[in-house]
Amino acid sequence: MRTSPKQELRAPLLQSPPGNAAAAVDLLAIASGLFGRPKICPAHERHTRRPTWTDLFFDLVFAAAIAQLSGPLDHDYSFYGIARFAFLLALVFLAWFGYTAFSTQFAVDDVVERVLIVAQVFLVAVMAANATEMLGSTDAGAFGAAYGGVRAILALQYARVACVSESASLIRRKIGGLCVAVVLWVIAALLPVPYRYGGWAAALLIDIGNSWPASRSTTASPPGATHFPERFGLLTIILLGEFVASVMRGIESQMSWSFLAASAAVLSLALGFTIWSCYSDGALGWETRHVRSHRDVVRLRVWITLHFALFLGIGAIGVGAHRAIALPAGGHFNAQEQWIICGAAAGMVLVIMAIAATSERHAHSKHRWIWLSQAGIALFALTLAPLNSLIIATALLLFLLLCFIAQTAVLFANHRQ
Repeated sequence: MRTSPKQELRAPLLQSPPGNAAAAVDLLAIASGLFGRPKICPAHERHTRRPTWTDLFFDLVFAAAIAQLSGPLDHDYSFYGIARFAFLLALVFLAWFGYTAFSTQFAVDDVVERVLIVAQVFLVAVMAANATEMLGSTDAGAFGAAYGGVRAILALQYARVACVSESASLIRRKIGGLCVAVVLWVIAALLPVPYRYGGWAAALLIDIGNSWPASRSTTASPPGATHFPERFGLLTIILLGEFVASVMRGIESQMSWSFLAASAAVLSLALGFTIWSCYSDGALGWETRHVRSHRDVVRLRVWITLHFALFLGIGAIGVGAHRAIALPAGGHFNAQEQWIICGAAAGMVLVIMAIAATSERHAHSKHRWIWLSQAGIALFALTLAPLNSLIIATALLLFLLLCFIAQTAVLFANHRQ
């Protein structure tokens, strides 16, 4: 007996597991049918795709949101401020990563998809607008609820391709996890502190777990070997552009210029450029990455996690450079500030070293001095932390710049081996 198109559309859904999550998946997939079947990228074209203008627009919006998150950090450059920034950054990163993983796999680009992207962008703007208050405030609750809205739209984007993808069962599980997390994010926004924190923790764990499909599924349907790394590289360079903007704000705050103030500004700009060179040219952070085995999957997951740490370090050092420029000529960081900026620099050296270790060109290096020397550079940066009373802020920027120059040179030397 012949089936109608509507029956064919429902056929894959009848295999969904029972329960509330499966019912939500069914409803989303039925709703997606109202918009028509999207055209997805063929598997043989996935690894040759390059980022589009839509991707760049999306990345710029998220970079602006991350810059907004760092605003309160400029006024509270403390360990608590860093912890708060890290939590909010984790949500923005997961929101960006969710769509990036979707777009690199399916490359849907039609009117409905662009409408959904605009809706995501609006909710990211809401997140940024509510990112300036304490975590226990009403604004912070609205931040979490807006993030839940972003995940809800991602679930709808996956629902649109659930009936035309070869990985329908995997997509249905992902949609179910997204729906459960969305409910928790919305409920947590209505809860008082400290119960809100418990709701956030549960929802965040679900989102993190849902972002890592099984190794077999990843190798069967890997992300674009070119598109995926280039998206991470684009966001990195845009965030370093925000780093430069932070330096410019520090320059604006100077009422009168002196040699030390001008030196701090020049050193900060050079520091941003050197970090980019160390990441892109030295560590080959956004080189083509093929996923063919379980080992490649593990390496990819480590590489993704390291980028979150990289973005956290860029934000912390950018705010530190801004504060160094704004200090009076010959001024010092206080003890906590010095530990933060030195710890962030040492951490970034180690992160870039680990990113290089995931690169096919660096991974097989048998020269221990390559890795030991980078660990030594990180240790040197950290030893500067307790010397805040002996090292002025401008001199500290110079030492940190030399650390990243030295790491870049070491990584380049490994290229020639």
